[in-house]
Amino acid sequence: MRLLSLLHFLVNIFLRCSVFVQRLRLDQTSTVDPVTLLEKISKSGISQGVCINDLEPPAFEVLPSLKRLKQRVLAAGRGQYDAVFMSGSGNTIVGIGSPDPPQFVYDDDEYQDVFLSEACFITRGENQWYTEPGTTMNSLESPSDLSSTID
Repeated sequence: MRLLSLLHFLVNIFLRCSVFVQRLRLDQTSTVDPVTLLEKISKSGISQGVCINDLEPPAFEVLPSLKRLKQRVLAAGRGQYDAVFMSGSGNTIVGIGSPDPPQFVYDDDEYQDVFLSEACFITRGENQWYTEPGTTMNSLESPSDLSSTID
């Protein structure tokens, strides 16, 4: 199983989500059925085409710097991200794929205040305990075994 990393690029700008919502044009929102998107993700994984956020256009209108950041991450990533999109809250760009940020984030003064944060999806097999990638829990068979080893 491939471990997916999420790299968050949090910009140091705060705007209420209501500012974006007020500029939202309902006639320009996605018509794709969310269930269809979920099915695509379940079958094929995350891709740029399934990451739809109708608030991106109005947010990018208000904050062109956020749009530039997304475009630069996409361009600089050269395939190291399966998808790059704006979070629902609007001041974060998320890259799914590599945990390594593009070099421009460190080199370009425009991005010196961008906070970077890596996260990973927590996954586990059915009826299994979560284990970190590359580790096993062969010696532990059940929760009672775990509690007895802590005593």
